[in-house]
Amino acid sequence: MIPSFDRIIILADESANWKISGLRQLDRLALALDEFARSISSQRKIDIVIFWHPAIAAEQRWQPENPRLSRCQFVEGLSVGASTRLLNTRLLVRRGGLEQLLGAAFSLESDPAIADELAVWKKLWLGIEDRRVAAGSSTINAAWRYLANSNEIPSAERWLLRGSGKSHDGFVSRYLNRPISRAVSRLLLKTSMTPNRWTRLITLIPLIGFLLLVRGDYLGFVTGAALFQVHSILDGCDGELARAKYLDSEKGPGLDALGDLIALLLFSLGLGFGLFRAADASSVVRWAFLGEGLLAFLFIAARLGPHTLDLLHRGPAAVVSSEHDESLRNSGGRILGAHFTGWAFELTKRDVVFLAFLVLAVLGLARSILHLLFVYSLVTLLLRHQSRR
Repeated sequence: MIPSFDRIIILADESANWKISGLRQLDRLALALDEFARSISSQRKIDIVIFWHPAIAAEQRWQPENPRLSRCQFVEGLSVGASTRLLNTRLLVRRGGLEQLLGAAFSLESDPAIADELAVWKKLWLGIEDRRVAAGSSTINAAWRYLANSNEIPSAERWLLRGSGKSHDGFVSRYLNRPISRAVSRLLLKTSMTPNRWTRLITLIPLIGFLLLVRGDYLGFVTGAALFQVHSILDGCDGELARAKYLDSEKGPGLDALGDLIALLLFSLGLGFGLFRAADASSVVRWAFLGEGLLAFLFIAARLGPHTLDLLHRGPAAVVSSEHDESLRNSGGRILGAHFTGWAFELTKRDVVFLAFLVLAVLGLARSILHLLFVYSLVTLLLRHQSRR
């Protein structure tokens, strides 16, 4: 149930300036409220009162000025009797978890026993404390967390990133890639790195991997495949940065999908050229390897149809076309059976594929990688064609 509300009071103390995953706590709460307002399709701006602890000097008080705040309206003064909701700057909220904190409305009543501003502030703070205790540990672990002191910031950053995975992550991503990418993201969050800049930067990794594959020897195949696996791991950081710092953009998913496509195309092309240059095969076989690599390259590019070069403009829609979408899964289910198709889709997700390629390269089975890549690209192209029909 989506609550209606008139006004939000954010109680701010020194924790407003605590920087967690690249954002100050007061900025994070404001961005969460802004996102919540957009999620309920309300055109009305949220009235936000920032009630600073009276002990904090006036020159140390501030209000968020993030350019992404389009639904927040900062106002002055508390209204006695008005329906309002309380937050404080020690509450760390995961994306999408704010609704659980905006529970029952709180009415600020006129009370002669409360004689000064500090007493009012303390009364409101205790109201949040009581609700936090009543909420129970399961709610805290799922959607939000309360920080008693600044020593909890490192563990809070780890907790925040643990909720940054994607629902379609393969099992390699969940148990290998994500733990590594989150550790890297924690370091990146302390810098000015943006998700789109990171996506462009790591595109250099598959380019170097391509050059190593083209060498055509064992060392080139292993180091090249290792770099593509590194790219697969680091590719998760852009989404983690975006979700942690509220830097989601319309072009972000398209740019990410384009980077994934470039990596797979470069791998198939580099492997084909590498096996062509290998000295332990006859001329006919070497040309067959080159042809197989080129065909895999063309099949992977062609399965997206006329939109292959339009990923950046299409934004989130690009992910639907470039990933294993439901139409492709249904097409495979009709031909190969739903159970087999489900397993096949899990085993051919990008994170699983690049790790398997690395293992095969270490085992000296570069030719098998090319054969598997060719079959994968051909089958997915045929299923794509079938689903469009």
